[in-house]
Amino acid sequence: MATATAYLDRVLPAIDRLAERFAALVTAVPDPAAPIPDSDWTVRDATAHVVSVARRYIDGPEGRGTWVPDPRDLAALNDTQIEALADLDMAELAARLRRDLTALATQLRTYGSAPPSFTFHGGEPVAADVALGILLGELVVHGWDIASAVAHPWPIDPGDVELILDGVEPILPGWVDTERAGNLTATFEIRLRGGTTRRWSFENGRLDTTSTTSRPDVTISADPVALLLVFYRRQSQWSHILRGHMLAWGRRPWLAFTLATRFHPP
Repeated sequence: MATATAYLDRVLPAIDRLAERFAALVTAVPDPAAPIPDSDWTVRDATAHVVSVARRYIDGPEGRGTWVPDPRDLAALNDTQIEALADLDMAELAARLRRDLTALATQLRTYGSAPPSFTFHGGEPVAADVALGILLGELVVHGWDIASAVAHPWPIDPGDVELILDGVEPILPGWVDTERAGNLTATFEIRLRGGTTRRWSFENGRLDTTSTTSRPDVTISADPVALLLVFYRRQSQWSHILRGHMLAWGRRPWLAFTLATRFHPP
């Protein structure tokens, strides 16, 4: 991971770019009540969710906001916060998103090279600048959800996937589904095509995303966009495997098929 200032210099422009795309998309939607595929949410619900989420990244570093220790409790919090924005129309939601993201960028710059950390959903600490990668993921993935609902193109930049994974990695141990992880001991090496290589090591069901010495039991080579959509449970891994977007090998290659299911759905 780069220094705090260097990471901000990469992630803030990405958030600005995605926020403008997101705002343009949602304000042009002809029917905010259109359902999101494979979800209980409508387009308006997904939009309000992203707006409510942006506020969390302002509050967290200042010791405010509501953060659930168990990811399974997050759905109820999301629904409550969506309902709190029920009086805003799509243009007002987009305007609030822009205002909050501008305030967030200003706030993060004031921390300089030593941004504070806060406890994220799932109970793991994350530095305020690194957490912006998670916020970028909200814009990218929920933008993809909304675009899918209204048959609008939503290309995803592989470079954004790298930034998202940088943000997600510190909190992943808190998102492990203990029932599905069980007592798994194995190291997954994830090679993003054209990008970085990461190692996620489970030991008796507990995850460490910082180890670089463990010998991989399975290596996954993946197109970054395919990996993102599979990991966020938006697309099936099987279609990407058939098209060569995801490949696995190693001593225990079958473990690759189970990786996404070891975590609670985001």
